[in-house]
Amino acid sequence: MNRIWLTLGVLVIGMVTSQASEFERLERDFSGTTWMLNPQYKVLPSGKVREAIDNGIVVNFVMQVKLYASKNWWFDSMLEHQAQTFAVRYFSLSSQYQLNNLRTKEKQSFITLDQLLDHLGQQTVFEFNANQDADYLSTRLFLDKQALPSTMQLPIVFDADWNLNTDWQQVPLNTGKQP
Repeated sequence: MNRIWLTLGVLVIGMVTSQASEFERLERDFSGTTWMLNPQYKVLPSGKVREAIDNGIVVNFVMQVKLYASKNWWFDSMLEHQAQTFAVRYFSLSSQYQLNNLRTKEKQSFITLDQLLDHLGQQTVFEFNANQDADYLSTRLFLDKQALPSTMQLPIVFDADWNLNTDWQQVPLNTGKQP
């Protein structure tokens, strides 16, 4: 009987910690004195998140990138940090989804939510000044629950359907050093 409860507990914990966003790869380009970094994610929101967007709730996603330099004798040092916040909303009169980059104020419209999420996960580019010390980066994508309407924030705190957070992913920059 204890084994059944243990197995059931492990399955429930696995469902609660399951991720709806996955890091796929990092595309990088070096032009002169600038790194062009494009972390790519597969964003798969739950039915509850999709329903909220379709009902007019604005949902914000945040993508972060941090450049690091490895230190053999001390903690690694963070050289630069950038974040981009995206507001996703649906306009029922035009039947279009809008992706609004809150940092650049760029707005793009899409016919389907899947097209918007593909664009969000694949086309976000970060520009960093080339730094000789940088040898790896950390990146993550998450749904900003604090940007939701206040009446929604408490009920979704422990709701696994609203956990679209990835862990920090470390990716080497292939500069000859290893993280």
